[in-house]
Amino acid sequence: MRRATLIAALLSALAIPAAPAPAATWVSYPRVLQQIRSTPLIWAVVNRGPAHVEIKFHDLSEWKASYPRSEQARLLQLLHARHVRVIFATPRARHAAPVTVHHHLRYIAAGVLAALLVSGAAFYLYSRRRRGVTVPGAGAPER
Repeated sequence: MRRATLIAALLSALAIPAAPAPAATWVSYPRVLQQIRSTPLIWAVVNRGPAHVEIKFHDLSEWKASYPRSEQARLLQLLHARHVRVIFATPRARHAAPVTVHHHLRYIAAGVLAALLVSGAAFYLYSRRRRGVTVPGAGAPER
């Protein structure tokens, strides 16, 4: 009875879908600066490419803002002064064009291997002939 209740409680807990994380709210850059100066933050993500900054508060809400490129040094100085963990976003790597494969070395290796096999077979047949081993059916015709 106790085991069935425990299993039912676990299954009902697993059946409850997790709430999706709220998306970051876009705000103005001066408002983000004000929050950096006055509110404790968990971290800040600075994306230098499009000049965006994203800050995360202790209540797990997030704000995003575009900043002028000339303000990047000031922004980073303020974040470091407030001891906020700064993460620099890197642009995603673009998929490189597939490299054409040149099979020249494979062809050379296959040619060398074929030459070795042919010369090995020739040496084998020549050494059998010199030792006097006859191949059945290859001798002189019988009368």
